[in-house]
Amino acid sequence: MSLQWNALDFAHPQGLPLLPGWQWQAAPGLVQLVDGLSLGKTTALQLLAGQLQARGGSLLVDGQTTQALQRGGDVFWHEPRLAQTMPPSNTVVADWIAQLRGHYPGWDESWFSQWQAGFDLTPHMAKPLLALSTGSLRKLVMALGLASGARLVLLDEPTSGLDKPALGFLRQALQTAAPLLAAQGRYLVVAHYEPLLEAGDAVQLVALPAG
Repeated sequence: MSLQWNALDFAHPQGLPLLPGWQWQAAPGLVQLVDGLSLGKTTALQLLAGQLQARGGSLLVDGQTTQALQRGGDVFWHEPRLAQTMPPSNTVVADWIAQLRGHYPGWDESWFSQWQAGFDLTPHMAKPLLALSTGSLRKLVMALGLASGARLVLLDEPTSGLDKPALGFLRQALQTAAPLLAAQGRYLVVAHYEPLLEAGDAVQLVALPAG
């Protein structure tokens, strides 16, 4: 089992090729895409999600394309900074959770309860998404991603807007979740400017190429 990125040929319109010749692979668990220069992390996640299409190369998850995973409801990609990946802003939090419970066949209620409690999300259940702060919305997306049961879960800059207690919970929860994800054959790909955890059991680091 592996996530394989094989020299994707991609460029934004009127732009230069992005991450040319880059190749890497990772085993199930926590995969940290690290780039201190903030060059290409979000685009890499959009390619992994199947939201953007490369002109060449290949991207495979256990031998399947991400497009095939997406069609099977096996990819979680909701980024608060990209409106096209989110539901309408007037959607009530509890209603969105109910929709995702029905969408993802591998939904794990116990995982959601753990992250809901750790991030103190209960007071926000009756609010529309637009009423949530940046940090609360980020916490919600992380809790939903982990609970989704999707084989490929993608998170971009997960610490954005988080306070100190939430940051502490996030690191501890990721450390606990990594081996469980690996045992389930799931990939949690987190893009950040620096590693959140040291490499180790079910925790991997992948550095984006410079330039």
